[in-house]
Amino acid sequence: MGTKRKPVMKPDGKKNRIARIIVVSALIVTAAAAAAGFARYKSSSVTEYTAVASIGNEPIQYGEFTLVRDMLRSTAKPEELNAKTLQRVKEFKTEQLWAKEKGLAAGGLGFGDFEKRWRQENARRKAAADHGEPVYGPVSYDPAGYYRYEQSNLQLRLKEALAGQDFAAGDAELQAAYERLKDDRFMRPSKIRLQLLSAENSASGAEKLNRAAARLKAGEAFESQAGQADSGLTAQARWFEPEDRKADAERYPALLQEAEGLQPGQTSGVIGEGERLYIIRCAEREKAEYEPFEDVKERVRILYTDERYAAELASRLSRTELIVLKPLESEGEAGVMK
Repeated sequence: MGTKRKPVMKPDGKKNRIARIIVVSALIVTAAAAAAGFARYKSSSVTEYTAVASIGNEPIQYGEFTLVRDMLRSTAKPEELNAKTLQRVKEFKTEQLWAKEKGLAAGGLGFGDFEKRWRQENARRKAAADHGEPVYGPVSYDPAGYYRYEQSNLQLRLKEALAGQDFAAGDAELQAAYERLKDDRFMRPSKIRLQLLSAENSASGAEKLNRAAARLKAGEAFESQAGQADSGLTAQARWFEPEDRKADAERYPALLQEAEGLQPGQTSGVIGEGERLYIIRCAEREKAEYEPFEDVKERVRILYTDERYAAELASRLSRTELIVLKPLESEGEAGVMK
């Protein structure tokens, strides 16, 4: 008898497919990790404390650059991100140097100094929370959040100091600023008296108001519409007072928006507001007035300071040269730094 052949075992297709998937996945993960490392640094000599640019003698370190870049990542195209980051860092650093010039800087301007303050602030907040003391804002900041918090506070301190020094303004300067700004900032809204016809917010209610609108167009008086035997409409009167504008805008947004555009005697189309439909007529509109200068003087001072601050910052930026020490690749390319 001949030698028996051993049966050939067919490979388990399912197991082989799983094995291939695992191998390919491992290769992808390894490649991604390598790419991520390459994207972070192209040179092992680059750390968070490496100066990538400078303004005068003040370095801009890679840690601060990446922090600001991450803030802008969702608002800029990859190929524009580094340039926009450098511009934003230039603005921040110029403000920091300005505050230092005025004796207002919280400490050193380097990234290591920032990290130290960040850790100290988080430790302070945690200790306060552990002792049941009130903590305003988060118990712990991430680096980007603390950078924004610190920069915002620096701007406030700088503006407050400048308002009493370089930007100090007397009544003449503030009065001139008030005259320039009053149309946009200090105009009180008009007092408006409305006549309203309303019906339920339904197809039937819309039909009733459309019939009333046709009668109004034919010359019938607004006041007579609710008295029609078959009208099914409700008549009301309402004042929109200047001091109640904010509350009215929340309660009656559609009515108020329409009323703001009507002159005395004019009538609206059909407006939906909550569970009712309306036609409104502007019965009376008082002349809009400005808030008196004395009532808004301190608000004018803040706006005046903001204007002066923006102009001075723009002037400083135009005179400031940012020198790039390490050329940066766009994020559309393989790496971040050359």
